[in-house]
Amino acid sequence: MVKNHMKRITAPRTWNVERKTTKFITKPLPGAHKLEQSVAINTFMKELTKITNTTKETKYVLTNDEVLINGKRKRDFKKPVGFLDIITIKSTNKNYVLTIDHKGALKPKEINEKQATQRLLKINGKTILGKDKVQLNTVNGENLIIKEKESKNYKVGDTLIVEVSTLKILDHIPLKEKALILVYTGKHSSKTGTIQEINTTTVTIKSDKETFETSKKYVIAINKEKIAEYE
Repeated sequence: MVKNHMKRITAPRTWNVERKTTKFITKPLPGAHKLEQSVAINTFMKELTKITNTTKETKYVLTNDEVLINGKRKRDFKKPVGFLDIITIKSTNKNYVLTIDHKGALKPKEINEKQATQRLLKINGKTILGKDKVQLNTVNGENLIIKEKESKNYKVGDTLIVEVSTLKILDHIPLKEKALILVYTGKHSSKTGTIQEINTTTVTIKSDKETFETSKKYVIAINKEKIAEYE
């Protein structure tokens, strides 16, 4: 029980779940996202979207219907769903993106079919593979291999807009001054604004209400269209 679950009272604050119902909550398997930025599929379906009422129902849906995370079918109720992942529930014909609310807690946002064909990936590293190949490593856990010449267009911290099914790069958003960003973790989590200054490890951001500084690791460059989708 304890191995597969965790006590609700000790669950991360970013999990928008009731704390005083049952004693345990499903603990997600290790994955690309940090624990604070992900939940198990079971928690997503039972607690965040109310698609199912019990773990047994979640297992039934996963076994008999297609539940896709970023275009890939998942059957394990403990598989993690993380920040900016795209979730498709075939039986309900609904699509969601896991974003954050004004308190910095994870929340599902229903999106349309077209919006569900794209996702955002933040670059956190570049690895030279040789033979004119470079691997773009992303915070989301996906690795994209592209030509060395093409890789010069992308810098660590930039955001890629990719096709969910193929990871084909459709566009990219540079992390630079005047860029629109979303803070997705830390003290200023869920705030949006424009970058005023970029330092080695921090960025200064101006929002509608204030100017503040936060770590570059805590922000993702985003465009106005995506901000509207994820708010």
